[in-house]
Amino acid sequence: MHQPREYAGMIQYTTSQLPLLLSRDVNTAGDRATFYGGVRRGELVAVVRGAYVSASGWANLDRHDRQRLKSAAVNALAADPLLFSHASAAALWRLPRAGAWLQKEHALVPIGGLQSTRLVTRHESGFLSDVAVIDGLNVTGLARTVVDVAATHAFGEGVVAADAALHRAQHPHPDVPLVSITKDDLLQSLALLDLRHGSARARRTIDFADGLADRPGESLSRVTMHLAKLPTPELQVVLYGASGRRYIVDFWWPGCRLIGEFDGEVKYQDPEFLRGRTPHQVLIEEKKREDDLRAAGYRVTRWDMATAVSAEKLRTHLMRAGLK
Repeated sequence: MHQPREYAGMIQYTTSQLPLLLSRDVNTAGDRATFYGGVRRGELVAVVRGAYVSASGWANLDRHDRQRLKSAAVNALAADPLLFSHASAAALWRLPRAGAWLQKEHALVPIGGLQSTRLVTRHESGFLSDVAVIDGLNVTGLARTVVDVAATHAFGEGVVAADAALHRAQHPHPDVPLVSITKDDLLQSLALLDLRHGSARARRTIDFADGLADRPGESLSRVTMHLAKLPTPELQVVLYGASGRRYIVDFWWPGCRLIGEFDGEVKYQDPEFLRGRTPHQVLIEEKKREDDLRAAGYRVTRWDMATAVSAEKLRTHLMRAGLK
C-alpha cells in the first residue's frame, strides 16, 4: 500500500492515483504530531501546499500522473468543484504533451466569476456546456479542450494534442469517456467560442491535425517537416517486406521509396508498445523488420526526438536518406 499505516485513520481524498491528505483536516495535537512527523521524515510529500501523498507512491508516478494528481489536490482544496480546462483538462483526457506541464491549474468560470489564485488560472467563458467527468473531476469536453490548447499554445504543442484527440476515433483510451471527434467537431467548438486571442492559431492547428499520427514524436516530426517546407509524407501506410510480411510504417514518401520512422526512447518503455516484450526483444524485432523492408527495395531511415524538433537536423537527415 502506498499510504503509510499510521495515517490510515485520517481523512483521505481518494483519487485515481493515490489517497490525498489535506493539512487543513489535521485538527488534534496528536494528529498534527503524526502528520508533520511524517512530513519531516520524508514519508509524505506535498503535491501542492496543503495537500500531501505518500513519498513512495509519488516516486512511482510519471510526470503525466503527477499532473493529474495535482489537479485532484487543487480540486480538493477548492471551496467548490472546479471545471478544469486547457492543459489541465488535456492531462485528464490523457492527451500527450511535448513540453513540461504548466505550474498552475486552469479552470473555466462564468463571466464575472471568481478570480485566479496562486493555484488556479481561471478563464471567463460564456460557454460552459459540454462537460465530462474524469477521475471524479469536472473537465471541458474533448473538442473544447483541444481548441483551448491550440489557441493558447505553440503550434507544435497544439498539433500534438489535436492529433492525439483525432486518433481516439479509432483508438479509444480505456481511462477516459468514449468520445470520437472529427475536425468538423473541432471547428464547431472553435466557432462557439468568442476568443479574443488565438482563434487563427487554433484554426491553423485544426487544419493541420491528422488522426493518423500515432505518437507525439510523429506529430512533432510532421510539424517540423511542414515548417522546413519538406515534402509531405503519407502516414501509417501498409507496406510489405521481401518475406511478404505486412508492416505499417510511420512516414512514406512513394516518389523516392523512402520510409521514415520516429524512434523515440519512450516507446521502449511503454507497456502498450512493448506488449510483454523486453526492450532488447523489441530492438531485435525492429532490426528484422527494417532488414525485411530494405530487402524489398525500400529505403528506411529513423530519427530521434532531438532530430524531430529541429528543422535543420531533420532536413539534413532526410536528404541524406534519399528524400527529394
